[in-house]
Amino acid sequence: MTFSNIINRKTEILSRLDTERIYVENIRGFFNLPFKVAKFFCEMAVKQKYFEKKIGVQCHNEECRRIITVVDTETEVPNIVECDVCKELERGVHVFHPVHGDLIEFYKLANKHDDRRSN
Repeated sequence: MTFSNIINRKTEILSRLDTERIYVENIRGFFNLPFKVAKFFCEMAVKQKYFEKKIGVQCHNEECRRIITVVDTETEVPNIVECDVCKELERGVHVFHPVHGDLIEFYKLANKHDDRRSN
């Protein structure tokens, strides 16, 4: 693989990246890093205000697992959530109490107008 092919591949990956939902796995795969190092980079990006950390509450149904709501911290996770998709499809449980396995951590590209240099 030539250098040009590598650059084109990385550019294609970046163009498909959803800046509203950047997962550690995205960073790990893009930079070919161990998971822990990629996680550290994401956390440093939060401290430098390039990323915002988010927590998504996923539908509890294995056949769905859509993100129902997004919060900034685990303390903001609602006690009860409802998946409208599962409700419409008449799947068994569509209202549930989120548990740790229903939470997924991701990052969002921070607003470009933020002052990233301030504490």
